[in-house]
Amino acid sequence: MKERDKWERRYLDSPEPFYGHEPSGFLRRSLALLPAGGRCLDLGGGQGRNAVFLAARGWNVFLVDAAVAGVARARAGARGQGVKLAALAGDATESPLNITKPAFDLVLMVNYHDRAAIGAAPHWLCGGGALLVEGFAHEQLGRSSGGPQDPEFLWRPNELLDLVRPLRVLWYEDRLTRDDDNPRHRGEKWVVRLIARKKP
Repeated sequence: MKERDKWERRYLDSPEPFYGHEPSGFLRRSLALLPAGGRCLDLGGGQGRNAVFLAARGWNVFLVDAAVAGVARARAGARGQGVKLAALAGDATESPLNITKPAFDLVLMVNYHDRAAIGAAPHWLCGGGALLVEGFAHEQLGRSSGGPQDPEFLWRPNELLDLVRPLRVLWYEDRLTRDDDNPRHRGEKWVVRLIARKKP
């Protein structure tokens, strides 16, 4: 089953948002390390929990996700909160985004493991812009607390640090934690989290 089909089915079968209503706890805790506002690209944004959270704080958010059902729920969630959200259904791994110059103040990749996008993000960021990544390490394999079970979708040791050059890394963690960020990732899990900023 293709990744897109898997997520389409998950979103359609779940009466509640698959990852819950609340934004990533890491994103919420990291606001002070991010620009104060501007344009945000939320790649693999799913049903919009992070995008709506930022839009409600004045960000101009553009969400991209491969699953049509996810994008539809993100749009509905934004309407329900009375915020504007641009959302597009498309698979960035199959049809790369045609971003030819710096256009965003924040690129967000939460539970979206795409090496090509990480490598391109420094070119998408305006001066002073930030990249926030949250995902899982190889050590997550076999754990029941969520995350991909295909090694190709998991971060190797220090891999993110290599991919984000020449950005300045403000936060990096690669560790076992029990943080309960959402209903799908309860229990012990091995996470990788990064915030890096472009020179002003």
